[in-house]
Amino acid sequence: MNNRIYLVIFAILVGSTAGEVSLIRSSLSPAVISAIILALAGMKATLVALFFQHLKAEPRALSSIVLLALLAIVPLLTLSFLQIPHTFH
Repeated sequence: MNNRIYLVIFAILVGSTAGEVSLIRSSLSPAVISAIILALAGMKATLVALFFQHLKAEPRALSSIVLLALLAIVPLLTLSFLQIPHTFH
């Protein structure tokens, strides 16, 4: 695969991490910040799995197993992030 795509993905990962750090310092509510950070983390995990772990080139059976695992994790992470606003006073 072309090295340029890896550099583009790396730039996206660095940019989204910088966005997360600046988001923490914003005046948004903790629930909104948590939702945005959770979405960015999901996007970053997907990019890493697809490109840096070469899941994009793997057979569909393996990709389906990873997708099922992600679908199981998302509700659990969502429940844990819903608890965060209650810890801020």
